[in-house]
Amino acid sequence: MAQMVADSSALILLAKCSLLEIVCDLFEIIVPQAVNIEVASEDLVKNYPDAALISDLISKGAIKVQSSGSDRPPLPISLHRGEEDVLLLAIKLGRSLFATDDGKAIKAAKFFKVPFIITPKIVVELFRLQKISFKKARKSLEKLGKIGRYSPEIIADALVSLMEEKNGKTNNHKDT
Repeated sequence: MAQMVADSSALILLAKCSLLEIVCDLFEIIVPQAVNIEVASEDLVKNYPDAALISDLISKGAIKVQSSGSDRPPLPISLHRGEEDVLLLAIKLGRSLFATDDGKAIKAAKFFKVPFIITPKIVVELFRLQKISFKKARKSLEKLGKIGRYSPEIIADALVSLMEEKNGKTNNHKDT
């Protein structure tokens, strides 16, 4: 099973779109302790259903909490603690996909040549893999456009990719 290291925003947004459990079935999700605290602390679990879901997935082992390590290479950019720990964990693990929506974290991932994915692209990928319906994918992208911090261009690009996947699937089915 492929590994994905995820930061707080990716986990929260996937939970809000009811996609986190599906992603957990497809990937071994790993987060550092800093992210665990950011998304599933006791206070958050009491007040937010998303935090309760993430905490439950952690307790069931569907999301694993792992140390990012003590040897911390200097980063070319300053990041929040969670994003920094996730990036360092991705570097440490190697061959892990880094799920983030943070612009600075994406720049750092590019610098370290760590493969990354943003949440709207995860939605398109779930549709491509036939894990969610077109309708669910479209609604999820529309929701991300409202609750995420994405430019309209990012959401539009994801919607275009979704339509291309749908039309490609339709065309493929006509040939069979």
